[in-house]
Amino acid sequence: MAKWKNIEQLVEASQELILTENERELIAKEEQQAYESNISIIKGVLDVVEQKLVKMGFWMDNNVSEKVLRFRFSLHGYYGPGGFISQYHVSGPLVLGVIHPAGDEYAGFFPNDIDKCFLIGLDFNKEKFEQFVLEQIEKYLQPENLITSKEQYERFRDLLRN
Repeated sequence: MAKWKNIEQLVEASQELILTENERELIAKEEQQAYESNISIIKGVLDVVEQKLVKMGFWMDNNVSEKVLRFRFSLHGYYGPGGFISQYHVSGPLVLGVIHPAGDEYAGFFPNDIDKCFLIGLDFNKEKFEQFVLEQIEKYLQPENLITSKEQYERFRDLLRN
């Protein structure tokens, strides 16, 4: 069991890079306050997007409050919903977890690498947020998210003709 010594050394060496519970709580408090100051901007962006999507026939769930940011959308003929929801990253910052249309309709997933996450607290940026929202809608509307493939559609149409 000599390997345990190596494992213990690795754990000990990593401790200085892991936030304490107090540090995590402090970051969460600061992130929450920053998010709350960004709510009006976030809500403004998402309300405009919702109006445009509704005109295109989307179903919407646009919930922005101090407790949660949840933005979900679905279009008939696509798996869904897609969208995103606010979550605290394990390292502390408030991020957006992406809702995968083929998965749970409420669970959001974010990368472990904080630099690949979209931050909505202290590091919030309106222009980047608008870009993020449009990217999520475009990803949702990709052909692989359509319920019926072109071949299936043609087969169904043939059945209707007979």
